[in-house]
Amino acid sequence: MRTMRVFIISAAMLACTVIGIAQTSEPTPPLTIPTQPAPAPADAAKEQAEQAELAADIKELQELKAQNNEILKDQQAALDALEQLAKDAEQLRIYSKRG
Repeated sequence: MRTMRVFIISAAMLACTVIGIAQTSEPTPPLTIPTQPAPAPADAAKEQAEQAELAADIKELQELKAQNNEILKDQQAALDALEQLAKDAEQLRIYSKRG
């Protein structure tokens, strides 16, 4: 009697598992790649305008980069000068304690 109960419960669990897997494994729909129509003449002019604007933006960014590099060089020079001043101040402290 007990083995029959275990067998029925196991069969029910197996059936539920098979049904659950069968429901979740639906076939995937085929992928469709949308085709783009050929650009119209107005689109070509618009694209050229965008390219010109992009080129202007790139040029502006390059100018900003050059300016930033110069600022960084100035800041590095100031930092080096401050480090040298700190070293000189430390030496003065050392020499003032000796004297």
